Amino acid sequence: MVEYHQMLTTSLPPVTLISGVGLLLLAMTARYNHSTNRVRQLLRERNSIAPRENQDLNHEIDLIFERASLLRMSILTVVLSATFSGLQVLAGILECLFMLNLDVLKLGALILSIGCLLISTIYFVKEVSLSTKAIGLSVEHR
Repeated sequence: MVEYHQMLTTSLPPVTLISGVGLLLLAMTARYNHSTNRVRQLLRERNSIAPRENQDLNHEIDLIFERASLLRMSILTVVLSATFSGLQVLAGILECLFMLNLDVLKLGALILSIGCLLISTIYFVKEVSLSTKAIGLSVEHR
């Protein structure tokens, strides 16, 4: 017989991790959308002054594009983290339903989930650092 309490207890930590990862994903997606919109805006601006080459504008476009690339990798790894957390929940439920021992699978999914979260954080910190550098360059040019 399946005990609901045991299934809920097994699923709670990964579900909590998924919630936290979801909030992080929301913040990263907002930053990604802002950076891609800004690149589009700068490209339109550059195209409107086509006869004249503007190195500062090109450099700003390159920096924002690099930021967007870092954010894309950060988003990918945070989604992978959520996926591995979901796998933990699934393994816990299957374990309870079929009286299996899936501890190795759950541990592996936990390690991969936390690892992806750490990698995502590294990409995110690099993006924030690059953003700060870009702001510093903008301040210097004014």
